Amino acid sequence: MRLAELCSQAVDYAKNGNPVDIYNNLPKPLIKFKPDWHKAEVTGAHELDYYISDRALGHMYRNIELNDTNEPIKDLPTERPGETAPLKDLISCAIKPLIQRTLDTDTDGAEDGHAERVHEHYVREMQYICITHTLVDEPGVRLTEEEIVLGTILAHCTQPRWRSNRSERMRLHVEELLAFIRMQIVKSEGEGKLTDEQLRAGLSHAWKAWAWAQHHRDRDFIESYSLIALGIILDCLKSLGGLEEGKWTSGRTSDEEPDAPGEPDIW
Repeated sequence: MRLAELCSQAVDYAKNGNPVDIYNNLPKPLIKFKPDWHKAEVTGAHELDYYISDRALGHMYRNIELNDTNEPIKDLPTERPGETAPLKDLISCAIKPLIQRTLDTDTDGAEDGHAERVHEHYVREMQYICITHTLVDEPGVRLTEEEIVLGTILAHCTQPRWRSNRSERMRLHVEELLAFIRMQIVKSEGEGKLTDEQLRAGLSHAWKAWAWAQHHRDRDFIESYSLIALGIILDCLKSLGGLEEGKWTSGRTSDEEPDAPGEPDIW
């Protein structure tokens, strides 16, 4: 009866403006544990907060099996290919001659202090994003690098709007981080169009960042950091006309204007 009265008061809130004090007026449960069917389908839920229910709802709930996102998909190859030497992969071999021809200089070299400092800042921001944009505010739950790159959250959740809001906030945070990292690599004065000199300097810094990342594959978030450097490399090459005709297109016609280096197509 008390719950029914409070429910009626909550429904009439829009008319009379009298809110329900849910912290002081709600009846206290007899036990602090909840049945397992009440547990949210979210990765990282505390198992000790729930008990196994013998009611029909409990049996129905446990009869549903959800796929674990950490386990490989059935019949999908999981063996990784052999380790490739730094800058000997297909992408590096394809873009290295283009950069050499555009910059007219040697592109070798692995150590770059600027690329390392930018990566250290990138790692700190990514760690913060992985922790703050999860569906569960628990210390041991965090997003993966793949989820951030894809712009989605793979954890199980019964509230689509909650997942959508969290994903949108995560994407906004990531966009700001990517814009900052690109500014550290392609430095420009003002908001006007980049000059050829600035594009060449940005291309050189982006290639050094890519080369540094290939020599330090054991670092945190190095894969996504490499994608950022690769996107800047391709955009600078497009703006400088360093891409061969008919290659490296992204669905545009030859008459369309390429994107600015600050807004690459790929992540």
